Formats: sequence, structure tokens, C-alpha cells
Amino acid sequence: MNVEPANIGDLPAIQEAYAEGRSRQKERGTLVWPEFSEAALLAELRAQRPFRVMNNEEMAGTFAIAYEDRAVWGDRERGAHVYLHRIARSPSAASPGFLRTVVDWACSHSGELGREGIRMDTAAKSERLIAYYERAGFVVVGRHVIGPDPTLPSHYHGTEVALFELICPTRSAHPPKAVSRNRDG
Repeated sequence: MNVEPANIGDLPAIQEAYAEGRSRQKERGTLVWPEFSEAALLAELRAQRPFRVMNNEEMAGTFAIAYEDRAVWGDRERGAHVYLHRIARSPSAASPGFLRTVVDWACSHSGELGREGIRMDTAAKSERLIAYYERAGFVVVGRHVIGPDPTLPSHYHGTEVALFELICPTRSAHPPKAVSRNRDG
């Protein structure tokens, strides 16, 4: 599998991956993503934030990146990470190794930018997802209840999130490693 910038032609496949993600979230009783408007997704595409994971000619999934996330990370934001958002597999893609592909790409991208590693967040009550990310090498470095913020979609407001970090190696020849962090929040 490989990672490529998504383009406007990928919009239907991205919407389908997010719809599948919402279905899984509902089944598991976790925080459910809202339906992202076409206008919002197009704005992200124009800003070159979404990426697609390709498995041969098939889109295996999608994710978005950011280079700062003060709204979620607050004072912990220091411009040293690449942030992963809305990682979603395509419904028709049987893609073992999907998350590993995303993590390896993000670590490589982080290194190209001279950043320390990658970060992401998820609803703190999503215990299965938290365990999955920890098995992938991420460390929970804190928890935080997000207050009202005009820069965030409303589904975040009042939500407790688990904050994840993965310090990437300095050379892309080595797999990413987790670094123990204090679990304060």
C-alpha cells in the first residue's frame, strides 16, 4: 500500500469511507463523527490536507493531516508534530496493514519536516480504539475535555479525548517507536 495526496475526484470515495466509519462508531457505541459537508471536504482537499491510501488501484482508506492542533492539544501544542485526523478505511477494502501504512508515511513526513513525531486524538470512552492505537505504538500522553471552540466541529464540544503521541525515529529505515509518557491530563 502507498499514500498519495487525495484529489477532488476522490470525494465520493472519501465520503463513503467516512460513512463506513460512522456505521462502525454507531455499532460500537462510541462518539460518532458528524456528516462532513461537501463544502468542508472540498475546502480540505483544496488545502491539501486529505490523503488516500492506495492498495494497487483501489482506495483502501483516507486520513487528513494538520501541522498544529491547539484547539485539542492546548498548551501542549508546540509545532513539533504532524497530527492525524479521521483515519477511515474504505468499506470494500480488505486492507491488513492499513494503519501501519498511515503511521509509517506520517513518520516519514514528520521527519521530512524536521518534526519529532505524530499525534492524534480519539474519544476517551473508545477503549477498543485506544487499545488498537497503543498496539500500533502510540502512547496516551493525556486526556482532555474540549470546551466550545469555533475552530472545531460541534461534536467535539464537551468531549473527553485521549491524546496520543508517537515519537518517530530519525531514520526512516527503522520502524516508529513509542516513548513512555506520563498519563496526566
